[in-house]
Amino acid sequence: MPTLETMTLEVTGRVARIMFTRPDALNSLTERAFDDLEAAIDAAEADPGVRVLVIGGTGRAFSVGLDLALLDEAFADPAVWERIAKRLAALTLRLERLPMPVIASVNGLARAGGFEVLLACDLVLIADSARIADAHAEFGVIPAGGSTARLPRIVGRQRAREIFLTGRWIPAAEAVELGIALKAVPAGELDAAVDGLAATLAGRPRACMAAMKRQFAAVEGLPLAEAVVPEIEEFVSYVTPADSDGQEGFRAYRENRPPTWA
Repeated sequence: MPTLETMTLEVTGRVARIMFTRPDALNSLTERAFDDLEAAIDAAEADPGVRVLVIGGTGRAFSVGLDLALLDEAFADPAVWERIAKRLAALTLRLERLPMPVIASVNGLARAGGFEVLLACDLVLIADSARIADAHAEFGVIPAGGSTARLPRIVGRQRAREIFLTGRWIPAAEAVELGIALKAVPAGELDAAVDGLAATLAGRPRACMAAMKRQFAAVEGLPLAEAVVPEIEEFVSYVTPADSDGQEGFRAYRENRPPTWA
């Protein structure tokens, strides 16, 4: 396991959990936090037994984005801005491309960079008391982690522009209505809800879920007639090898036994 200062990484069964642990700073992101998060993701991906990654926060926030000290440094030096923006964008792309589902467990406030992170997760469960926001416009700033591309694909052009341009806070129930979150639950039930979803996903083969995520990425934005081409290519590549989990799943069904995933 990597040595982490700003978060923890625990692996239980087939589920890895990354928890931000700077509640006094609302889990804001320092350069060390970027280092830690990258290292924790590396460790989860390298563990062949891990099939699901959960990312959550402690205290009142999931994450409110960049730390004030890092913002001071960035506003004083354009090179820092460019470096941090590229790191944030690379991190969100990494989460989307990770060969396993990523669940955001949103316990409280999520804004700016924290909002960018949750948008890059595959599934979002949110406490009913939590609120989320892009929030850049209030401070005369603009996004830099990919959210201007991601959010319109989730909520549509008009709603995304209203969210960005106003910078307003979105309550949990609305986040579900907009499709940003899958489900809102009472705060005291969030961990159990996340655990239940993670346990279900952990019972699925990692290679299968990784192939599905590649399909999701390959077809996004394509007309249907074009989208079926990469979908079929991925299907054939994944299912046809004799040792694939697809082959094993079918054999297990035909033989009336539980499958043994790779």
